Amino acid sequence: MTEQLLQRYFANQVTPDEAKQVLDWFDTDAGQTYLAQRLNTQFNTADWHAPPNSAAPEADSMLNAIRSRMASHQTVIITPVRRLDWLGQSMRWAAVFIGLVILASAAFWGYRKLLPTDLVQQTAFGKISKLTLPDGSLVTLNGNSRLRYSPRWTAGHTREVWLDGEGFFSVTHQQNHERFIVHLPNKSTIEVLGTQFNVLARESRAKVVLNKGKIQLHVGEQAQNKLIMKPGDLVYADVQTRTYYCKRVDPAAQSAWQTGKLMFDGTSLAEVAQILKDTYGVTVEIADPELRRQTISGTIPNQSMSTILNGLSSLFDLKITQHNNKILIKRT
Repeated sequence: MTEQLLQRYFANQVTPDEAKQVLDWFDTDAGQTYLAQRLNTQFNTADWHAPPNSAAPEADSMLNAIRSRMASHQTVIITPVRRLDWLGQSMRWAAVFIGLVILASAAFWGYRKLLPTDLVQQTAFGKISKLTLPDGSLVTLNGNSRLRYSPRWTAGHTREVWLDGEGFFSVTHQQNHERFIVHLPNKSTIEVLGTQFNVLARESRAKVVLNKGKIQLHVGEQAQNKLIMKPGDLVYADVQTRTYYCKRVDPAAQSAWQTGKLMFDGTSLAEVAQILKDTYGVTVEIADPELRRQTISGTIPNQSMSTILNGLSSLFDLKITQHNNKILIKRT
């Protein structure tokens, strides 16, 4: 266990898998010793004090309540009770801190809907996978993509999935008009009733193309940042660089990757490099700034990365070399 990961955990800046890793470690003797030392240090600092006129909590009963609350999540519960007798009063207040940490973790997991029964579909680099959701909606995942969802959706409740990567959704319309929500990594969401659309969601950026129907896109956490999309609309959003735009495109071209093809329509080589990085996990270097801005149009096979590189090289007169996971693109 690294101190860096522990610090990110207490700052609530970890992924769900990392949170579980930390919680599992807290249940070991080493983890218990770390907690005791950390909490003993924190609660004995000069600037820390308990709430005024507050009695020390009953740690045992409080921890039992925490266990009961967390049982449904099947999350590891920290039990520092065996150390209470030698840490005394400060440790009883430390137990409050531990309880808050656990409950904060539960809230974090709950926000992401990371229940133990959730299903995860993960594709490898360059691989495409298809799956059917509990409501009959169909999803095609591009390479290096991850989709999380509950295996059971009940009538009258919102259908929710969490996407990290690229996917094409064909959403079924339900009799009770239940909403369908796609959560993206940059805290943007897509809300639909019944439609077909392509989503690229990587880190802070997202690209959404509507093929059919109607969707409402919420960008970031601000409620007012929403847009009603029409078929043929492409919306791009990068919440870190504050880059946003909407344009009209051929939606079939944007989702052609499902059929083993890549269709470029005025696509810059910088964008092509990003596609290769996202889908195949490689680093692409284009040293010439003008070449990065050069746009290309055409269709090339998408069976493998080597096929794509050969197609780019022959169709657009480029010199492409590859060494391990690094690709260099130059003019011929």
